[in-house]
Amino acid sequence: MFETLELGRKVKKKDFESAEFRLRHQLLKAQFELVERPWPVIVIVSGVEGAGKGTVVHRFNKWMDPRFIDTHAFWDRSDEEESHPFYWRFWRAMPAHGRIGIFFGSWYTRPIVERALGQSDDAALDDALQRISQFERMLCADGALIVKLWFHISHQVQLERLAEDGKFEKNNLRIPENVAAFAQRYDDFSRVSERAIRKTDTSHSPWHLIEATNAHYRDLTAGETLLEALQDHLLDQRPPDHPHPAPSKLLERDQPTILDTVPSDARLSGDEYKLQLSEWQQRLQDLAWQARDNKVSCVAVFEGWDAAGKGSAIRRVTEAIDPRLFKLEQYAAPNDEERVHHYLWRFWRKLAADGRATFFDRSWYGRVLVERVEGFATEDEWMRAYAEINRFEEQLTDHGCVVLKFWIHITREEQLARFKLREETPHKQHKITDEDWRNRDKWDDYELAVHDMVTHTSTSNAPWTLVAGNDKRYARIQILETFCRGFEAALER
Repeated sequence: MFETLELGRKVKKKDFESAEFRLRHQLLKAQFELVERPWPVIVIVSGVEGAGKGTVVHRFNKWMDPRFIDTHAFWDRSDEEESHPFYWRFWRAMPAHGRIGIFFGSWYTRPIVERALGQSDDAALDDALQRISQFERMLCADGALIVKLWFHISHQVQLERLAEDGKFEKNNLRIPENVAAFAQRYDDFSRVSERAIRKTDTSHSPWHLIEATNAHYRDLTAGETLLEALQDHLLDQRPPDHPHPAPSKLLERDQPTILDTVPSDARLSGDEYKLQLSEWQQRLQDLAWQARDNKVSCVAVFEGWDAAGKGSAIRRVTEAIDPRLFKLEQYAAPNDEERVHHYLWRFWRKLAADGRATFFDRSWYGRVLVERVEGFATEDEWMRAYAEINRFEEQLTDHGCVVLKFWIHITREEQLARFKLREETPHKQHKITDEDWRNRDKWDDYELAVHDMVTHTSTSNAPWTLVAGNDKRYARIQILETFCRGFEAALER
């Protein structure tokens, strides 16, 4: 693979200057057109250490308007980043629609380095590369343009540059400190890098391999590659085809759904409730501190029908946990900032560090519930979301996080009774709105959406708990017990 990048290709200075003038004008034109488009551009700058990647990034910021470019260098992982799932640091840096994000180092760096240094094996590398391909496919399906640039120099050229007394290409940019160490493992890095490129070179996010011995050839080729990708994507924004699960086809509305299995008559007496509430809250309090000491994080999702009692159930959980150990995030329709990012972006950036819990009152499941039913997401968008959500939650559990998902179910009759009570009770009238009544009219559509949601996203690592919510006391105890069981299982592991 890399032998085609050691041919001595070069561009003379006068030819570079002539081409640079034209290229800069066209890049700016494409960039300003991009600003008005509802998708981002992600430029991954990677390759052999010492190949001049920093200079290329500097060129890009010089040739285009830096006001619309976000440059990120992913070097050593901070303590905060180590205490979150691997992709957290990249989600926080995702460019908004109309912007270019240049990733100097990326999700490729750690898997390649660990394998080249013998800290992992081929199976672990391939697993990481498969996740990378899935991640990039998801971003591209949402409209993002990913431009992956790999800069190559031979081992001899790398050694020559190392001997230049800390200078690189006669400029003031420092050679990274790890170049000398990596140069000793050049063949190992070449082998691993070739494997990584081969397994992640896809139609929706292909690799562009660039010979980097001659600076003028390297920079010009990189700029023209970016320009061509921008122009092509501006003309054709159709995402590639993606496999996705087929939705349930309940031809008759009287066919049962998964919600019909929830025992609507489950009850707890007042005395039994008080006894169990005290027991489970005390148990949860102790487990939350143990989780903190063992750096076990928790993500809990609360979904359910309007008036199902989510708020009161969440309060019974938070009463049992020290406020320093959790944060509660409430979500409604996305705001302007959230709308110009991938729908998972606003949830990724709110994840608490290891040892703490994050409770989501409404969550990413809005994509397959309200956005599906109300038509805010296309059929392709909400159907492919099942797999995207499963991969997201798998990343959480692989990091050691406890993922708990609750759907609080009440019957249609119980909801009607609670709606009327809210209308008749002065201090509860703010809880009932015209939107609640409108959603109720779409009960059948939402019930089908919930059935499909459970079918496609109740996994062994992150199963759904269907809560019997007609009796609020029973529902609260069921949720508290599930919390305790989840923490206990994680602490045992």
